[in-house]
Amino acid sequence: MKKFLPALWAAFLILASCSNDKAKVKSIQKNEDGSSTTTTVDMQKMAEASDKSQEKIEELKKLTPLRLDQLKALLPEELAGMKRSSYNTSSTMGYAMAEGTYRKDDSTELKVVVYDCAGEAGSALYTMTYWGAMNFQQESDKEYTKTIDFKGVKAIENYKKEGNESSLTYVSNDRLLVVLNGTNLKPDEVKEAANHLSLNL
Repeated sequence: MKKFLPALWAAFLILASCSNDKAKVKSIQKNEDGSSTTTTVDMQKMAEASDKSQEKIEELKKLTPLRLDQLKALLPEELAGMKRSSYNTSSTMGYAMAEGTYRKDDSTELKVVVYDCAGEAGSALYTMTYWGAMNFQQESDKEYTKTIDFKGVKAIENYKKEGNESSLTYVSNDRLLVVLNGTNLKPDEVKEAANHLSLNL
């Protein structure tokens, strides 16, 4: 789905700028297995998001990127009753990130990734991963993706029903892009874990 979002974002921005129709756009696609996928986009909110994202990008470009040790310090040793089993930090893609893996047992795992969206590369990531999925909703028999309210900001929630896999993407401190991916965890459990993250800089 991540590869699909940038193209979808661009296509809907073009539609939003070329049309006076501010209603929601809805499409239904039939899948090979006979199921259907419904996609809904709020054109008005998408256009508004485009304006806000440009302002935010300029702000992020001016910020000084955080050090890797600063990002690592945001990953707790224990989260939602699960101990951190490993961590990784990197800045090879032009933006800094820290990832922590938390395990409950052999089948239950939570990965937390914190990206610093400061600078050129970080602001581009912010646009594609966060703003690019805003006001976008997709649902099928197997999974759904939707925009929700979380901790006073907009967040993107995804849930794959068959594998019981959940993800939550949101922004903290107006610069940190936070992505949680849970295996054998329901959306409410992932949100509960995110509520216990302390991301104060």
